Amino acid sequence: MKLTTTGRAAVLLSACGLMGTPAFAGNGLNVTGVGSQSLGMGSADIAVPGSTTAVTINPANLTQIPGSRLDASVEPFVTYGFSHSDSLNERQKSDQAYGTLLNASYSRKILRPDLTFGIGMFVAGGYGTEYEDLNTAFGTVDEYSAIFGVTRMSTGLGWQVTPQLSVGAAFNVSYASIRQKLFPNTSNAEAGFFGLRLDGADGVSYNGRIGLLYQLSPTIAIGASYATINKLKLEGGELSVNYSAIDQGVVRYGEARVTGFALPQDFGIGIAWQATPKWLISTEVTWLDWSGAAKNVRLTARDPETANADVPQNIELVQALQFHDQFVLAIGTAYDVTDRLRLLAGINIARNPVPDENVTPTINLTQELEFDFGIRYTLSKTWEIATAVQYQPEKSEFAENPAQPFTNARDGYGVLGLLFEVSRRW
Repeated sequence: MKLTTTGRAAVLLSACGLMGTPAFAGNGLNVTGVGSQSLGMGSADIAVPGSTTAVTINPANLTQIPGSRLDASVEPFVTYGFSHSDSLNERQKSDQAYGTLLNASYSRKILRPDLTFGIGMFVAGGYGTEYEDLNTAFGTVDEYSAIFGVTRMSTGLGWQVTPQLSVGAAFNVSYASIRQKLFPNTSNAEAGFFGLRLDGADGVSYNGRIGLLYQLSPTIAIGASYATINKLKLEGGELSVNYSAIDQGVVRYGEARVTGFALPQDFGIGIAWQATPKWLISTEVTWLDWSGAAKNVRLTARDPETANADVPQNIELVQALQFHDQFVLAIGTAYDVTDRLRLLAGINIARNPVPDENVTPTINLTQELEFDFGIRYTLSKTWEIATAVQYQPEKSEFAENPAQPFTNARDGYGVLGLLFEVSRRW
């Protein structure tokens, strides 16, 4: 099988994951929920204050947190359903199916009682997995992997304008990183295929979020939140190309960069209803502008180690992603069994934004249905603990990507995560 330049680009740029470990997506490349409250309610929390993760979800909700508060969570997960099959490979499972997400956030009143400051560090999104021993169309057994991830630091301020109305704004600084291996030990001059490896491309980018919270009645609250697009920087990498088939060995290019990856602008609106003193019901709808954030992705590299005329001096490869927009419906509930014990549950429904013709083993499917459950327990006036379960059912689809070096390809997806959180108030 002969791969065109566009084909090689499509495989190389099919990268998404989390900072050196396999990662999973939720709503597109974004994580579904942040922290035990958000995750436990299926992310239906734009109109539900209580957690300092509000700084990255709806900064207006910060105003409803009394005093100072710290929330820190860890979520180990398993991508149990990540798999790839084709005419040469039968249901290959990811070789590194485990990973961990970490989040921490803090808030406190500043200057006056109606102003609340918040700051936090969060996993914002990512994707990727690793297949170390795939049979290739070139008669070799080689690695196909991609890890892409985004970590975000958010700082924000919430202002309680009136007893009913709060507004807020946050500024986000994001660090993104990407690495990729596309059959790096394979080189076939007749097919025009030369294995690739991308390392060390990363960078810092910025975006913002605004939000509001309005208490319509003693039992009904309305929340809204909008974030600008986050155009990620992935620069300063090294691209290694295997030209062994033309007797040039592995050639390294400097100044490798990937452009075109972005986390989208989004707008969400939610309603929370305190149906009884113990029972809360919340729902929200969020629009994610993936069609404006994930179009064409371009890899460029230059300055190879050799000036040999057989080796290209500059590389520019383009892949079309052409993601679809998403409308995400989230429904969540919380029930206070006692003054100390709260149970949470939620469901998150969203269309997969990745077109079938652009699915690859690493830009795989994303969740369309997620079930979440949580428990929060108050230990004392200052300490709380919580846990949440995140379950994305296994699914698979045929990948109709003509630019990939596979025939009859089918890719699968499925995730199970368990979050643990500790909170302190003072």
